[in-house]
Amino acid sequence: MDEEPRTEGPSVVWAGPPDAPAVVVLDPAGVGRHGDLPGTWRPLTEHLQVMWCRLPATDEPWHEVDEVLSEFADRSVPVHLVAGAAAGSGVGDLIRRHEDLITSAQTFAAPVPLGHPEVVLEVLRELLAEGVDPQVDQVGEPAGGRPEAGSLLGDAASALRRSVGQLFERLKDG
Repeated sequence: MDEEPRTEGPSVVWAGPPDAPAVVVLDPAGVGRHGDLPGTWRPLTEHLQVMWCRLPATDEPWHEVDEVLSEFADRSVPVHLVAGAAAGSGVGDLIRRHEDLITSAQTFAAPVPLGHPEVVLEVLRELLAEGVDPQVDQVGEPAGGRPEAGSLLGDAASALRRSVGQLFERLKDG
């Protein structure tokens, strides 16, 4: 099968509220060439912002990812990095360049694609384990009246489970 179509389409696909915790996915396979996030990630965008960086879709992928990460410099939101292991040593270099911005990172080895439901659930488990905390104002309330990040992540996990459950029901019903 020809891999060339993976280079077509947008280099970055983004969805979700800009003040929510962020997940930046570095996809060396180039999924999402039609301008949409993989279906398994879409339920999360009600509660998290997801930026999917399609590495084969640009001539200078690491420069483009640097620009994507710079978008978060003034947002004061946790940024979690997810990468396919095939992205190689560039991931470590990227983390070093943005160590003040990236809260945590995960890598996943093939053959499991980054759009697989188990990858999405594992990312959510990691975020919950990290205890991502929002900015808190002087009276102990979340800044801007936003809900706690932990509850946002729990809501995102529930949305993903509902979405996957509905998919299994549709497949079961034929």
